[in-house]
This record gives sequence, C-alpha cells and structure tokens, in this order.
Amino acid sequence: MRYFSAYGPALIIPAIVLALAVIERGLQAGQNWWLSVWTEATATAQATSQAADTTYYMKVYFIIGIISLVFQVSRAVILVLGSISAARRLQASLLSTVLRLPMSFFDSQPTGRLLNRFTKDTESVDTSIQSSVASFLNCAVSVLWSLVVVIAVSPGVAVALIPLGWAYSAVQKRYIATSRELKRLDSLALSPIFSHFGETLAGLTTLRAFRAQQRFAARDAALLNESNRCYWPAQCVNRWLSVRLELLGIAVVFGTAVFVSSVVPTSAGLAGLALTSALNLTGLMNWMVRQTTELEVNMNSVERMIEYDSQPPEAPEIVPFRRPLPDWPSRGAISVQSLVVRYRPELDPVLKGITFQVKPKEKIGVVGRTGCGKSTLMLALYRIIEPTEGRIIIDNIDVATIGLRDLRSRLALVPQDPVIFSGTVRSNLDPFGDAGRGLPVSERDAPLWSSLERAGLASAIRALPGQLDTPISEGGGNLSAGQRQLLCMARALLRSAQILILDEATSSIDTASDTAVQTTISSAFSECTVLTIAHRLHTIITSDRILVLDAGEVLEFDSPTELMKQQGGAFKALVDQTNSNNTNRNSGGGGGGVEARKAALLAAVSAPLDKHK
Repeated sequence: MRYFSAYGPALIIPAIVLALAVIERGLQAGQNWWLSVWTEATATAQATSQAADTTYYMKVYFIIGIISLVFQVSRAVILVLGSISAARRLQASLLSTVLRLPMSFFDSQPTGRLLNRFTKDTESVDTSIQSSVASFLNCAVSVLWSLVVVIAVSPGVAVALIPLGWAYSAVQKRYIATSRELKRLDSLALSPIFSHFGETLAGLTTLRAFRAQQRFAARDAALLNESNRCYWPAQCVNRWLSVRLELLGIAVVFGTAVFVSSVVPTSAGLAGLALTSALNLTGLMNWMVRQTTELEVNMNSVERMIEYDSQPPEAPEIVPFRRPLPDWPSRGAISVQSLVVRYRPELDPVLKGITFQVKPKEKIGVVGRTGCGKSTLMLALYRIIEPTEGRIIIDNIDVATIGLRDLRSRLALVPQDPVIFSGTVRSNLDPFGDAGRGLPVSERDAPLWSSLERAGLASAIRALPGQLDTPISEGGGNLSAGQRQLLCMARALLRSAQILILDEATSSIDTASDTAVQTTISSAFSECTVLTIAHRLHTIITSDRILVLDAGEVLEFDSPTELMKQQGGAFKALVDQTNSNNTNRNSGGGGGGVEARKAALLAAVSAPLDKHK
C-alpha cells in the first residue's frame, strides 16, 4: 500500500486506473460479444438468403474499439505518471531518511547494502514495478471479464472452475514462495559484490603495491558466481510452473467445450465466444500467476526502501523555540558535566562520567592512549553521538536542547583527514554561499580571500589559472596534502566560529606544512577557544592546559608545566615514552642525535614555564 499511496492523495490515482482498466477490458469483451452477434446475424441472413447490414455491424464494432482505445491510452498515461511520481517520492523519502540517520547507523551498516538500496532497488521501483503493475492489472481485469463471458454463455462451467481455481491458487502459492526466496537470495548476494567493488576501487593503489590483484579478482569472481547461483534454479522453477499451468489450461478449455457442446447447447456465435474466452483465459491465468509473483517479488524493493523509516533519526535540525542568538557562542566557554557516552545501548560506555571546564579563548590539548575516548568527546560535542547521561554546556546553553544545525554551524572543525569536495575552490570554502551575502557583487570575494590570507594559502590560490573558480578534483587530488589541510583551515576561518576543534590536523602532512598549519592556528585563532586532539605531543605542548584521558576517564587536567612536575603522572609518562621512542629510532645514529631530540622535546615542554608562573 505504501507504493500505491505514493501515487497521490487518498489512493485516487490507483482507483482511477483500476476503473479505466475495468471499463477498457469490458469494452473489449463487448467487442467480442458484438462480433458473435455479427456472426449470428450473418449466418441467419445466409440461411434466409437475405443480405446482412455489414456496414452497421462494422461501425458499431469500430466505435467500441475507438472508445476502448481512448480508455486504454488514458489508463496507460495515468499509470505511467503515477509510477513516476511514486518512484520519485519513494527515492526522495529514502534519501531524506538516510541523510537524517545517526552516524551509529552507518557504523553497523555495510556500504554495499546502502548502494544496493540506491541502485538495484531504486531501478526496480523506477522500471520493473511499473511494468509489473500494468501487466498484472491487464491480466486480472481480463481474467475477470473472460470468466464473466464464459459463465454467462455456459453457467455450468462455474462448477468446474471452482476446483480449477483452487488448483491454480495452490500452484501459485508454491511458486511464489520459492521464487520470492530465490529473489531474496539474489538481492543478498548483490550487497557483497557492491561492497567488494567499492573496497577494491578505494584501495587500488595498495592492491597494486602488494600485488594482490589476482587474489581480489578471484574473490570478485567467487562473489559473482555466488550471485549467479540463483539464476539456474529460477529458470527451473519457471519451467515447473509452465508445465502445470498449461495442464490446468487444457482442463479449462476441455471443460468449456464439453459444457458448450453437450451439456448446454448454444448458438455457434456464443459457443465460439465462450471457447475463445476460455482459450484466452488459459493464457491470461498463466500470465497472471507470473505477474503476481513478479509484482510481489518486485515489491520487496519497496519494502527494502522503506525499511529505514523505522530507524530512529537524529535530533531535529532546528528547534523553533530554542534557537540561540545569532552571535552564539560569543565567549567560547565549555562546561562538560558528568558526561557518559556509549556508541550503542548494549555496549559499555566509552566516556564514563567525565567533568571539566574550558574557559573562554583557552587552548586545550586532549591526549591519551588509543581508545581512551578523545575522538568520542569531539563526536559528543557535535552530537554525532548523543550522550547517555550528563550535559555539555556552551556559553550557558545546553547543546542537547537546541537544533543540530544551530549547534554544528556555530562550531569549526579541522579533521585529521581533510574533507575536500568535487567542485571549485570557492565551493569548498563556502559550500552554502553564505560568505559575502549582502555585500556588493564586487566585494563578495573579499571574505574568501581574507580567510585564505590568514591561512597562508592565498598566494598558492592566486597562482592557479582560475583562482577561486579553479576546479578541485574529488578528494582534492590536484592539491598537496598541506594545501588540503590549509584549505580546511581557511574554511574554518571563514565561518568566524568562536570554538575550533582540531582532530590532529597535522598528523598526515610533511614538516613544512605542519609548521604552516601550526602558525595559522596560533595566529588566526588566538581569540578563539581551541580544542586539539593530539597524537603528537609537540602540537599541544604550548596549550594553556592539557586534558589527559584514559579508559574514558579524566586522569589529569592542568598546564603542561604542572603536569610535568607530577612524578608518576600520566602526561609525564607519555612524554617519557615519546623520548624513549625517539631514542630507539635514532640508536643507530649516535648519542648526539638522541640527546638533541630529547633536549628539544623537554625544552618544548618547559617553554610555557614563564607563562604559567
């Protein structure tokens, strides 16, 4: 019903299509009846040596045919338009639903399954279901009128049709159950193919480097073979159905012939009409069983497309009566209170009741071993993961009480892997066209260039042929790693956010680019609150305070100077481990290099001493 309700309001369009189909097929049955009348009149005229009014019968036959054609074309046009509308609405609903699902859903959902929904199932709704509905409607209404004609000519046939109808139903149920399972297996086998193909494309460079092409090609062939295993059984099931339906069709024609010729003798014209309808009924019943099965199987695509409707969506983008002021957050104060976060209800918490305060414009480094909850904390700030308990308050507003758009649009994030879209430099800097809105046309680019200047990327962009309109390939392939990171930095600067979150923004770039990014952070974001997730200690060693996490709990939270004074402290242990790793890496190069690295790190740690005294 969900598919047909997508045709239009209150199932009006399906009702109109059904009515037109009944009238159209009724007119076609009327044509056959008129033909039998014409035949009877011709036979009577020949018997009495009179001339039959052929022109009259031909005109009536032609008029009935024209009217039937008008209804047929009208039905087809309305059905096609309704199917297009239904497909568009279902696809839009699927896309809207998926875009509003929380990130935890995508963590547990294979990419191939999502691709299958947006490719195979969408294609089925676009094309296959429309033809299946049209064919099933034609068959069902034609069977109805054929039965009416056969029973009207020879009422006794109705007695024989009861057991034959039961036999048809039994064969259909057996066939549908098997065919549906084969279709389900085929759909399940497609998802691994999509997933494997996507993984192969994403890791093509790595595959070639490790010479694993043959192994992945063999895996792909195995998955294709598994998918094709459903083809042969499906063909065998179709042959099984054909044999049984043909036998039942022979029984219908034989029964009609016996009743018409022996039990209830009728005129030649009506007998021919009954036999013709019985012959048509045989083919129509066979085709209707197939179309019923195909329609039911294709409707599985609709079920899969609306399956995600039952998934709980993210919080609303906007809460009308809880919208923050346009300049929020103006100070950048953050208060985390007894925060408990878990990825799914059945899993253990990742953050276990952590509490800390961040002052306005403070620079905070977040460190800890892998799995301690650093990234989870940032996800909770953006409400990508909703806290189980506790609160996050930014400038006196509980972020759980406002809309996601109001929250996420007021924070700036520079991720570890820079996110670059296909498009231009301009569309990557300002995806929604908000910058420069309200300014004269000649000045609308000024905010873009200002953010690029502050990020240290303006000269490189000016050197490009199209400058701001220079095309950017997917993932920023025509930019260096450092330029991609600086472009993300410029995007964050353009938003003028008071709170900046850095997820180890320099972990995957070279030393020169690292220096440029660190310089940009220290100068351009000096008046902002900055939270930095650190995997390399030198990136946060000049922070005002450092938050040390371990197993989802806050171990230490103080200035680097104070943390280094704590004998046996967690942060001091991380610094010592870093020195030890440097020593091991340079053990072959003499002690001078090791001592130099160790001294450099300790000097960096001690640098804020004067500042914090």
